Amino acid sequence: MKIKVYIFILLILSFKSNAQIEGKFRHQICKVGPNCFGYRFYKNGFFEFHYSQDVLGRGIIKGKYLKVSDTLKLIPDKVYFSKPTTVLETYGKDLSSIKISIVWQRTFKIGEIEEDIKTKWYVSINDGEYTETDEEGILIVPKTEIKKIKIKDLFRSNDDSGLVQDSFLLNTDKNNIEIFVSESDVVDKNPMTSWMTKKLLIRGRKLYPITFEAEEAYLGKKKTYYKRID
Repeated sequence: MKIKVYIFILLILSFKSNAQIEGKFRHQICKVGPNCFGYRFYKNGFFEFHYSQDVLGRGIIKGKYLKVSDTLKLIPDKVYFSKPTTVLETYGKDLSSIKISIVWQRTFKIGEIEEDIKTKWYVSINDGEYTETDEEGILIVPKTEIKKIKIKDLFRSNDDSGLVQDSFLLNTDKNNIEIFVSESDVVDKNPMTSWMTKKLLIRGRKLYPITFEAEEAYLGKKKTYYKRID
C-alpha cells in the first residue's frame, strides 16, 4: 500500500514539474534600451518572442516550446512573409475630431489566410504623453494639427523612454488615419530566429538564458533574465 501511495505522489510531482506555463516575460535589458525582448507562453505549448532590436528591427517570432522540469526548450517557426507597415490617410465624416486606428498585421505563410489583429495600443501625438486606445486599437482626439505619431505595444506600456519607438511623420489635413503595423518586415527567413535564446531556466517568476546572450556582456550574468510582467 505504501509503495502505491509513493508512486502516486511521484506521478503528481512529475506532472506538476512538467506542466505547461502561461504568461508574459520581459527582458531586463528593456529598462536601459534600445533593445527589448519579451516572451509570451501559452498553455497549449506555443510561444511568441517579441523583439525590438537596433540592427534587425522589430517583430515577433512564433513557435512551440517543451517544458521539462525547470527547463524550457523553444522551437521557433520559420517566417515566410509579412505585409509592410503602411499609413493610410482619408477624410472622415466628423471634421471636428481625428480618428486614429491601429491594425496589427500578423505574419503568415504563403498560401495561408492573412490575419489582421485589432488590439489595444499606446499612442503619442506630437511627442506628447502616451494615451491608450480602446480594445479595437482606435483613438479619437479633438481636431488638431498632427505632425508626428508614436506607438508602442503592451510589452512596452510601462516604459517612459529609452526604447526604439514606432514613429510616423505626417503632413496632412485629413482626419482619419489608419496605421497598419507589420509584425515583421522580413521575407523568407528571419535572422533573429537563429539569434534568439532557445533554452531558458525557470526560477520562480524569472527565466534565465542557459545559452549565452549578448545582453549578458552589458548587464552581467546575474542580471540577464526575463521577468514575469503579468
